[in-house]
Amino acid sequence: MVNGKARKDRPPVSSGIKDEENTMNKITIVGLGPGSKQHLTLAVYEELKRHNTIYLRTEKHPVVSYLRDKGVVFKTFDYAYEDCAHDKFEQVYKHIADRVLDEARKGEVLYAVPGNPFVAESSVGLILETCEREGIKTEIYPAMSFIDAVFMALGIDPIEGFQLLDGLQLDRQKPDPDTNNLIAQVYDEFTASEAKLQLMRYYNDEQEVYVVRAAGIPDIQRIVKIPLFKLDRIDWIDYLTTIFVPKVENSEKKYYNMNNLAEIMERLRSEGGCPWDVKQTHQSLKPYLLEESNEVIEAIDMEDDSALAEELGDVLLQVVFHSQIAKERDAFQLEDVIHGLCRKLIFRHPHVFGDKTANTEADVAKIWAEQKLKEKGLKNQ
Repeated sequence: MVNGKARKDRPPVSSGIKDEENTMNKITIVGLGPGSKQHLTLAVYEELKRHNTIYLRTEKHPVVSYLRDKGVVFKTFDYAYEDCAHDKFEQVYKHIADRVLDEARKGEVLYAVPGNPFVAESSVGLILETCEREGIKTEIYPAMSFIDAVFMALGIDPIEGFQLLDGLQLDRQKPDPDTNNLIAQVYDEFTASEAKLQLMRYYNDEQEVYVVRAAGIPDIQRIVKIPLFKLDRIDWIDYLTTIFVPKVENSEKKYYNMNNLAEIMERLRSEGGCPWDVKQTHQSLKPYLLEESNEVIEAIDMEDDSALAEELGDVLLQVVFHSQIAKERDAFQLEDVIHGLCRKLIFRHPHVFGDKTANTEADVAKIWAEQKLKEKGLKNQ
């Protein structure tokens, strides 16, 4: 997800076929493609020539000069971005959506966005939600997105898997080193520096990344492969720039995650794995769980953080070990353990995740007891 939440139950995309219905109170939303005039579809071009009231989300798009030369008259929302802090863009998108909707309430308006209207376009989502609620007619013309252009430029098939991230939200949208990561919204040296710092939490400083500018646009496309620590030293990063971080092999990871741990344990228990690990059962592992738990307590008493981290890892190993054994006999798996724990924590904390209020520890204890009783009742049903 980029620039906002996923849209549910959105209106179906129009085929572009005209009808004779009244076009008043209607918004036509079109995609301008990744930037080259060759990627501007004929349907979109005809709509741009047909409409009188046209708004572009931004004029900072290479195809705009071509449209101007062809006599397309438009207004833009670039003024809304001026002096806007990076964490305030949601307000800009709402302003844009409100203005477009106001025009649609008066008549027919065309709203054009870079790339594809359904890729990294929060303003489009806001517009469609209101249109559905108010009964304003919409017609949508898709286009090639920057994602298509980047993968084409890099010569990579997206079937290999990838995650699309917002460079402005890497503190919330976490990169996954186990797959390819495509990072948009890295449009100046400041955002590149912030993105670098966030990525260094998951990757080694020397991790190779691709910086792709103006993907798919002849003459100005530029691609460089650099180590991650140099990401903010490039002086030509702009609004047409995307960062591609390839997936990392296990032996090169800076940090392993829970999925990696489960995969390692499965390998140890598989044919050709470790003979000792293969022989273990729930019963045979009981002494180790007790032993590792006691060592955690000793590390806490010693106030030894390094030892505590190591011993907690040993306890976690026991959880993963038992879960793998259970998976092999089709009882449950690690995902079930995690899912059950998350559900329990959310259910027992309605004062955090729900509508209850708890101001003191006594309030929390009372709510916890009430939720445990409800939990028991649900299990007995």
